[in-house]
This record gives sequence, C-alpha cells and structure tokens, in this order.
Amino acid sequence: MLPNLMRIASRSSVYSLLFWLLVALAPHGLAQTYQGKQLVKAELLADTNAIVPGKPFTVGLLLRMAPGWHTYWKFSGDAGLPTELKWKLPPDWKIGDIRWPIPLKTSDPGDIETYGYENAVLLMQEITPPAKIGSCAKKSASQAVQRCSYICL
Repeated sequence: MLPNLMRIASRSSVYSLLFWLLVALAPHGLAQTYQGKQLVKAELLADTNAIVPGKPFTVGLLLRMAPGWHTYWKFSGDAGLPTELKWKLPPDWKIGDIRWPIPLKTSDPGDIETYGYENAVLLMQEITPPAKIGSCAKKSASQAVQRCSYICL
C-alpha cells in the first residue's frame, strides 16, 4: 500500500511541476499589440504533457508575426536584437541553448544587412529535470522580442 501512495505522490508532484511551469508562462502567450494591431503572438509549446524525472524534454516558443513585421536571429547583423528567453529554474534543472532555425538575410538601404524571421519561427530549448524531483518547485520564464516593421537600429 505504501509504495502505491509514494508513486501517486511522485506523479502528483510531477504533474504539479508541469502545471506551474505552464501557468508561469501563460501570460507570455498573449499577443503583443501596437495601436490596436497584433504584431507578435507568442505561444509556448512542449513535446510532453508530463515531466519525467531525469528525462529531457523540449519546449518551444512559437512566434507568429503580423504581415510586414519580423524578429531577429541570434546574430542579427547590422541592426536589431535577438529574441531572449530567460528561465528561472531551480539549480538542479538544466536548460540548453536556443536552437535557432536558419534565418532570412535581408539587405536594406545603406548596405545594412540583417538576419531574422518573418511570418513565424519556433525557437526550441531542451530542459532536463533532475533525476529526483522534490515537492513543487517554482519555475518561470520571460521573453524579450524585438519586432520591427522596416528596420530597427
């Protein structure tokens, strides 16, 4: 009887961690607007619906840009700033680097070259929880996205 209770408690804490991770990021799923126009909509995705102790999983930030708007790659070129994801995880959790898709190169007047994304981009990172997950630990993340219509300096 006791091992079953321990399994239930362990599963419960794992589901609780996933729930709080998604709740902490939910506000970032809201669209960014300017003058009533939705410019960039951010959505957090995960390749799992439950966190398994010690097993890596992938999360992705899907950015959908309004027509004519764009965001920047990790090396933006002569202008712009890349999207940043800042996670607040317990010290025993590990987060990998952002996996950046191949960007679009643009050339603007004045020989300004930039690298970025139009329409949509999925920025993925791998998260590895510790082999042993304790009681509910708070996790959160924030994002910084520079979105531009023509060019950003």
